[in-house]
Formats: sequence, structure tokens, C-alpha cells
Amino acid sequence: MSKSVVKPVKSKPPKGDSSKSAQKRGRGRPIIETLTPSQERLLVAIQDHINREGMSPTLRELADHLEQGVASIYKLIQRMERNGFVSRSSGKSRSLVVLRTADEPQLAGLVAIPLLGTVAAGIPMFAPENRLGELLVDAASVRTGRHFALTVSGQSMIDAGIHSGDMLVVRQQPLADHRDIVVALLNDEATVKRLHYRNGEISLLPENTRFKPIPVGPEDDFRIVGKVVAVRRAAKK
Repeated sequence: MSKSVVKPVKSKPPKGDSSKSAQKRGRGRPIIETLTPSQERLLVAIQDHINREGMSPTLRELADHLEQGVASIYKLIQRMERNGFVSRSSGKSRSLVVLRTADEPQLAGLVAIPLLGTVAAGIPMFAPENRLGELLVDAASVRTGRHFALTVSGQSMIDAGIHSGDMLVVRQQPLADHRDIVVALLNDEATVKRLHYRNGEISLLPENTRFKPIPVGPEDDFRIVGKVVAVRRAAKK
């Protein structure tokens, strides 16, 4: 670092302006432990959206909600990111993660996992076409392995407490035990069912008496994608 960077300011700074003089002492800015009112409103809006929708908001959604311009929201997020209140991934529209609040200096312990959409026949599950965004989950629940999230469609698993619109947290794995609830691909169609082994035969069991078990034959293209490890309830309307 050159001497000019650390050169002291000749004039004595006025009272209450110590933060500005601190910024002049080096290239980096000091970490600010408090939020401005605008930043606090933005952080609350991000948290509310995550709690309600199960995923982080886009800049446009935040701008519309707070009735501000996208550029203003972007600048606020940059400052909050620099001071350790949020983090985000470059190039991803739904990657905001709340790290701490104004009265909570510790990390919130959340991590983002990919949120996948409907899996079309012939398209790999983790292809970019299937990614809708990211879901924030407790880091302790996804400690090992790769995880992803899917939104449930249909009522075939309601007796297991899984309803249409719920989000499933799934640990990616090619094998599962008898009676595990799994995400499986059967002839290129994704389904969520309870895995059942009996006398060397495999079937996928619904948890709703209105639906019939699905037998898996030797001619079927079948593979287990992952095991369901958590359920995020859909927000009530």
C-alpha cells in the first residue's frame, strides 16, 4: 500500500464525522454494524418474501414492493452485502441470502439449494431449463451431500403430509431403503412416491387411497434421483 493511501488528513474532522475519516485511511470501507431505515425496510422485505414464497425475491419484485427503482434497490443491496447482512451469487436472479439482521450479528445459518421445475421427458433433471431459482434452507438440514428442491403437484402423497404446492428438500442419491419417500424417474417422468421392495420386485406407493401403486417392471427405465429429507409447507392463501 502506497504512503499516499495512509497519509493522515491535515484538517481536524468535525465531531460526529469519524466514520468518514475512517474511510479515508484505506482503500476498503469499515464494516458498519447498523442498518439505515431504507436498508432495514429492504431486509424485512427480503425476509418476508422468503418466508412467504420459500425462495428469494428478484430485484424487480423488491423494487415493485417498495415502490423504488431497481437501480436504487441494487445499490442498497451492494452496501448490505459489503457489511455482511446479505449475500448473493452473480448472474442469478434469486440468490439473495439473509446472513444476519440488525439485532442479530451471527450468521443466520441458511444455505441456498437449487429449486427445480417440472422435468420434461429427455431433459436431464439438473439441466438449466429445469432451474426456477433457489430455496433457502437451514444449513444443518443439508450438511452432507448435494440437495435440491421440488414443488409438489397433485394429491398422491397427502397421507404422508405432503400436499400440492409444498416444496420438498431432496438429497441427491441413486439408492434408497425400503419405505423411503423418494423422487424417482420412471420412463423419463418424475414422481414422488414411497419406495417399496417385496420379493425382488419394486413398486412406487402413493400415500392416498384414491391412487394405485405403480409397479416397476424390468423393461421400465427407472432410477432413483434422491430421498426426501424435509417438507416446506406451502403458504396458506
